[in-house]
Amino acid sequence: MKVLMIGWELPPFNSGGLGVASFFLAKELSKKINLTFVLPYDLPLNNLPFKVIFASNKISKITGYYSRFHLSVNREILELILSYGQRILEVYKEKPDIVHGHDWFSGPAVIFLSNYFKVPSLIHVHSTEIERTGNNPNPIIYQIEKEYFSQADFLLPVSDLTKEVLINVYKIPKEKLFVLPNGFDWSQKECLVPNYLNYLKANDYKIVLFVGRLVLQKGPDYLLRTLPYVKKFFPRIKYVFVGSGDMFSELVKLTYELNSWENVLFTNFLREKELWGVYSLADILVVPSVADPFGLVPLEGINFYLPVITSYQTGVGNYLSLMMKFNFWDVKEMANKIVGILRYNKMKEEYRKAIHLEAKNKFDWQKTANQLLNFYQSVIKSKCLQ
Repeated sequence: MKVLMIGWELPPFNSGGLGVASFFLAKELSKKINLTFVLPYDLPLNNLPFKVIFASNKISKITGYYSRFHLSVNREILELILSYGQRILEVYKEKPDIVHGHDWFSGPAVIFLSNYFKVPSLIHVHSTEIERTGNNPNPIIYQIEKEYFSQADFLLPVSDLTKEVLINVYKIPKEKLFVLPNGFDWSQKECLVPNYLNYLKANDYKIVLFVGRLVLQKGPDYLLRTLPYVKKFFPRIKYVFVGSGDMFSELVKLTYELNSWENVLFTNFLREKELWGVYSLADILVVPSVADPFGLVPLEGINFYLPVITSYQTGVGNYLSLMMKFNFWDVKEMANKIVGILRYNKMKEEYRKAIHLEAKNKFDWQKTANQLLNFYQSVIKSKCLQ
């Protein structure tokens, strides 16, 4: 079986979970099928476990998706997306059995190449513009999603939450949807603990951790509003926000308004060793997302045996029955859960072990790849019968 997989980013040149998910899925699939992964720009990627080609046409990498597309789509980016399929044809000549693209910016290329090769088209929906923007979509991105989602033979939403959005907002027939949750890499990570965290732990601070983009979708402001309540119980507490985004100034202002500057630390975006180091010393990870189709961050925390609590609006939490959850807007309930975990060590120990065991049994990239491979086979078979 030959699969042409159209992506936008891969680690370490990624700005979010999309690149991570794309990498591990392609890695597992390539063990069993002939997979070619294509990127729209040249990158110095070496020793990858699968074949990668670049449809760059001398275009250098513009930027990661989340740091730019979330806000606007300028002419250069739009031309890059709309010409992606034609540029792929310049470097990819063999006929695949399936064309599989990741998210909306692969849509035009997926449909163009599917029609050109006369093979089935799949678009993997890691998130929708509705979810990313809190129902305030960029009209250009939204229109591209509506047009190409409707033209694809099948869509692969990463959670039931995204599936419902595709049905109710984008009016996609449920027969075209196949929910495919992400897997996770449970290997041990090498940590580099920042000095400021060592100082905090040496001085008996409790560390409440947020990891993610500082944007509306991730709900960092709701977590910050729990601080006045939580610090009544734990004066020596530090809320650590790992990430960057357009809400940074707003969060700094809110911190001052809450008279809590000495209890908050913004680290900016961290990668790998430093990020793993932060996870290793935190006391709790809170994921207050307003809308997160899946969310790899909770699993990263669970991998470090952190007690993790998420909003009901975080897709991954809906797969975990033991996960403590709250509505993102219910600041008091979120605060109560934070205090409960920090106060009761026995409960904390039992909880973190329980969710680790449950998550490890449910999220595995090999299982996800096998599910997708079976789906590929059924799609190809049904196409042959037509």
